[in-house]
Amino acid sequence: MRFPPMNCIIILLSFLLTSCSEDYLVQETTQQSTKQQKTTEKKFYENWNFEKEDYDLQKVINEEENTPIVNVSNELQQRGGSTRRGKKIYVHYMPWFQSKNTDGFWGQHWTMTNKNPDLVDANGKREIASHYYPKIGPYSTNDVDLQKYHLLLMKLSGVDGVIFDWYGARDVLDFELIKNGMNSFIPELDKTKMKFAVMYEDRVVSEQGRGLSNIQLNQAKRDIKYIKRNYFKKRNYIKVQGKKMLMIFGPNYITESSDWQEILKPVVKQSKVLTLWNAREVIGNDICSGEYAWIDKDHMQTLRGYYDFEASFRDEVVGGVAYPRFNDFYKEGGWRSTEAYEWELEDNGLQTFEESFLESRSQKTDFIQIATWNDFGEGTMIEPTEEFGFAHLEKLQEYTAVKYRKEDLRIPYYIYKFKKQFPEERAVQFLCKRAEHYAMRGRIRRSKFLLSILFYYYGDEFIS
Repeated sequence: MRFPPMNCIIILLSFLLTSCSEDYLVQETTQQSTKQQKTTEKKFYENWNFEKEDYDLQKVINEEENTPIVNVSNELQQRGGSTRRGKKIYVHYMPWFQSKNTDGFWGQHWTMTNKNPDLVDANGKREIASHYYPKIGPYSTNDVDLQKYHLLLMKLSGVDGVIFDWYGARDVLDFELIKNGMNSFIPELDKTKMKFAVMYEDRVVSEQGRGLSNIQLNQAKRDIKYIKRNYFKKRNYIKVQGKKMLMIFGPNYITESSDWQEILKPVVKQSKVLTLWNAREVIGNDICSGEYAWIDKDHMQTLRGYYDFEASFRDEVVGGVAYPRFNDFYKEGGWRSTEAYEWELEDNGLQTFEESFLESRSQKTDFIQIATWNDFGEGTMIEPTEEFGFAHLEKLQEYTAVKYRKEDLRIPYYIYKFKKQFPEERAVQFLCKRAEHYAMRGRIRRSKFLLSILFYYYGDEFIS
């Protein structure tokens, strides 16, 4: 019997599998549109000059298998991670995303009330509840590949740590999913030598019922005890002025300082409690150690005014802020029916991000929080997107003065794409793991070399 060529079989199987997946039912024109899109991103790897005779896949795999992986060195820490003025840079992170591939369902922060990520448009984009689209598409916080991708991007951008948005320890709405997302993220963060802290949302106690009750206050107490028991004990928890940093978003719901005295009693001696700007009196000056700035519709007028007339006269902790824009999807996504709270802060390219960062750096601030890394619902993300590419991280590299090039930011992206494109290919998964390891240690050239081999053997049709 005569068999068709193996490559024909592979192509046929690939076509059948793709055609049968309801998640990827797109018209033939989609492929043409996607190919046109791929030309918009410069193929940096084509300029990674390595000798083609070194592209012996099996030889390289053997070499890597005989080279043990050691713990992350201090090399990357020494190369950057703080601004020229020495201020630490932290990113505000939302650990609240779920995807069908990882979790079995699309979480509400991709869907809101009326979006369906299973629907794919002519350009290959899923329908999500945002004006913007992640460079890698919608993802899950619980996906280890995603965690490594984000953390390596942060490292190569000079980020010192992560501030997790945290909604408490109880199983209400998706609060437990958020807690679990953060908890799944921390083990990977631990491997990078980066630090982390918690920003507690006190308004979540309102979900326990109407009116402030003992039940709600007790829940807030349990939340703080959970933070102390599970996070404060970790060596890489962020400290400010020698104490653990605990941030409160607000307070918005618990507004009596006497209540906060009781809630924060377990941690007050070992922590610096920071509130949102102009809210420290709510908690009480005797237990509140400072404030942090945030995003406002009046942008520089509010930000500069706060620094000049409020923060500069205080002998306390002041957290600076940098942000790219504000353009939420709440009305379009069905999460807000009224226009009463609707406002937008345009990005003007990178201008809004530059202005807020440089202002915060020039003022009397103890650190700078970037708001945010990945809040797609409010449009404040700086992680790579289809709309902005890597522009915000490239600008951040300039500010933090890390010794990495703009093109190096593509390393995490290429690794992630290879992993997802070839999940069953052992050689790809192994070399991606090694490339990730080398990049995290600062051995950029070796990481690029391994990726170049993968491009040579497996192509680049899936890179956009």
